[in-house]
Amino acid sequence: MYQKRNHNIAVMCGTILLNLFFQFTWYPLLPLQLRALGANDLQVGVSYTLIGVARTLFAVIGGTLADRYGRKALLVMPIILSIPLYLIAALTDQWPVIVTMFVVANALGALTSPAYSALIAESSDSTRVARSYSFTEFSALVGVIAGPLVGAALLGVLDIPKMMLLYTLTLVFTTAVRAWGLSETHHRSPVERSRAPVLAAIDSRVRWYMVLGTCMVVAFAIAFGPYFTILARDGWHNTDAEINILFAAGNAAALLGLGLGRMSDHWGGRRVLVVGLLGFGLATIAWGLAPSWEWGLVPLLIAFGFSEAAYVAQQTVQAEITSPETRTSVFGIIGTTTGVIGGMGPALGAWLIALGGIPLPFVAAGVISLAAILAVPPLQKKRTRTAEFAAPVHAG
Repeated sequence: MYQKRNHNIAVMCGTILLNLFFQFTWYPLLPLQLRALGANDLQVGVSYTLIGVARTLFAVIGGTLADRYGRKALLVMPIILSIPLYLIAALTDQWPVIVTMFVVANALGALTSPAYSALIAESSDSTRVARSYSFTEFSALVGVIAGPLVGAALLGVLDIPKMMLLYTLTLVFTTAVRAWGLSETHHRSPVERSRAPVLAAIDSRVRWYMVLGTCMVVAFAIAFGPYFTILARDGWHNTDAEINILFAAGNAAALLGLGLGRMSDHWGGRRVLVVGLLGFGLATIAWGLAPSWEWGLVPLLIAFGFSEAAYVAQQTVQAEITSPETRTSVFGIIGTTTGVIGGMGPALGAWLIALGGIPLPFVAAGVISLAAILAVPPLQKKRTRTAEFAAPVHAG
């Protein structure tokens, strides 16, 4: 049982690392690519809003399907369907087509997110949930650190469309690895499923968690979305290669945040979540107000580090307030609700730039993050948590 759990975690870590490595050779520069193809700042902001909303819109459906058909199918099939979309995006020179392909591909990706979160949670004992999330987050961070650095080095040889094509080929390989390497872990009869109605699982803790998640999605979508690149280019006057390096440096700082996030297993997810939100909020305000990268680098690094701690703690708390019987269905409802509302962040950022300049979205992101702390105290752990994680019917 534990060998299967460890094997599944290893497969997920490896495929996540490869996917994000090849994606982030070009992804931080996507706003500039859209601009080069004729999009203005408002259109870039709206495009990122559509992509962000799509990334979570169908999570509720994905959660239901994962509870019914298992985790593995939902971690493989949607990605297979998205591969042709990324291929089209790599081959076209029309920015509306690129955005459309990304919107549809991210909508398919939304189907996978509840299964992913549930698989990681179900691969852990009750005292090691944050530890498991930190492993996959470490793999993700290695990808998003190395990817931009390699992308910056390759810019003189490969343009963004060719890097996108390499990412598409990578998806073919990693999806095949998941199809072959993952073991299905979710087995329940229809009788068992009927005993755990999803609506009854949406209690006050889950509702407060939705408030928290919405605030975090808005704040992170602004700080780490297109306005990261726009601030670096228009406010700090960095080159394309320098922007990729700044993004890689931020994610290197996020590795330190993993250490704090893992302490959720010992200090409690809620405590670490408050610390993460507080650090991210204050640092993001300072980051946005910095007049140059020399002044802004330190708060940028701090913001990345604390955001990672907050994310790991958030995932730990999410696992603590749900039960295996309805976990991915609840994750899906949470993901769609917080994502659709929180996905308005980039559009809000575009309006704020027009209202008060480039720093204002970052100030707003910081204030929203600080306000999210108010939603943390009601997130009490389920009393049956230990028994649920000890149950042998799940493995990751």
